[in-house]
Amino acid sequence: MHTILERYQKTFAKDRELAHAANQLFPDGVTHDSRYMSPFPVYITRADGAKKWGLEDKTFIDYWAGHGALLLGHNPPEVVEAVTVQLHHGTHYGACHPLELEWGTLVTQLIPSAERVRFVSSGTEATLMAIRLARTYTGRNKVLKFAGHFHGWHDSLILGAYPPFEIAVPGIPQEVRDTTLICPPNDIDAVETLLKTDKDIACVILEPTGASFGVVPTDGTFLQQLRELTQKYGVLLIFDEVITGFRVAPGGAQAHYNVTPDMTTLAKILAGGLPGGALVGKKEILELISMQAEQRGLKMPHPGTFNANPLSASAGIAMLNIVKTGEPHKQAHRIAQQLRDELNSVIDAYRLDWAVYGEFSGIKLLIGHGEKEARAADFNPYAWDYRKLKGGNNAQLLTPLRCGLLLNGVDLASNGGMTTSAHTEADIAQTVQAFEQTIDWMKAEGLIAN
Repeated sequence: MHTILERYQKTFAKDRELAHAANQLFPDGVTHDSRYMSPFPVYITRADGAKKWGLEDKTFIDYWAGHGALLLGHNPPEVVEAVTVQLHHGTHYGACHPLELEWGTLVTQLIPSAERVRFVSSGTEATLMAIRLARTYTGRNKVLKFAGHFHGWHDSLILGAYPPFEIAVPGIPQEVRDTTLICPPNDIDAVETLLKTDKDIACVILEPTGASFGVVPTDGTFLQQLRELTQKYGVLLIFDEVITGFRVAPGGAQAHYNVTPDMTTLAKILAGGLPGGALVGKKEILELISMQAEQRGLKMPHPGTFNANPLSASAGIAMLNIVKTGEPHKQAHRIAQQLRDELNSVIDAYRLDWAVYGEFSGIKLLIGHGEKEARAADFNPYAWDYRKLKGGNNAQLLTPLRCGLLLNGVDLASNGGMTTSAHTEADIAQTVQAFEQTIDWMKAEGLIAN
């Protein structure tokens, strides 16, 4: 009998050839860390709705959702039409244009904290801007973030994003490391201790649904406590809604939880599947980008070749006009809950120490957690240590699981994925079947106990 990896190597032989060529061009043969895969990744040539197609027209149900950028699935007609029309008018004017006003207005209508908007090209740029503005506005230097929370890969915020959370990231000077304080997630007492003892903290930043869209979840109570504490100590509160913005609800997690931060970073869904991001927030903070702030020596310089480029603006406008109805969220959330429930039923039927969890449209995997008697259907991530949730998967099981799912036509990342409004009941049924088939293969190989 062939192993899962042997089947994978044979079935995706042409992908292996491309991967070999890619390794001569790119570090690890990929252009994004998350796309790295052992023994090699599959290559995608087109996508539509909830599906992607690879080499030799192999079909996959997609749970990557464009790294979270897609709420409506691939190629929603309204977005495709808007971008097609704009292509004929120009992709990049290098000038102000009417679409940026329409796009920005939609953002201010949807996001409660958006008194002012500044467009950028990515989520990393948005969080970089937020930190610099917080320092400029407060006159302080330090940033408080939470272990496991990812806010882009720049020096101030990549620290503590990945396990082991205490290890320093190479290439970042000690002087920069000293300005980033890393706090255990969901520990309001630890936050207050830091705010009380260190008067050089400019801001607190977090993903409002928790690390990596709920891998280590955070609830509304903690967010409210954080809002009260930051106001008490005169520290700015920044919500990183690069993923959650327009996905949790039309107004993001801040609207869902009714907690308004001082600034919010946005990207992904904001630009309708094209590159684009934004920083939004209080007028008096974002006005420090204005030329008027130059008179006080406080202006933050901010160029950016592709800021609010008309192609991304056209896609973003089409997307946000659909987002504001709230209808896509209902379908994406409902189908995600159904998928989580059905996958957990399979796990419990096989009596595995696995769990599938998440909120909203998120699918999170914890594979081989070691609690043999725990039922997946009863899994409560709030009762688990964050180090177990982010970084606690059994690495020896993740590769055969991922490869087995791909062999069965399902593209689900090792740490989980997201649903879109394009996913259907049939997609769920096929995914559950693929999951069960892969478990059977893993049992036959002796990778998991019978």
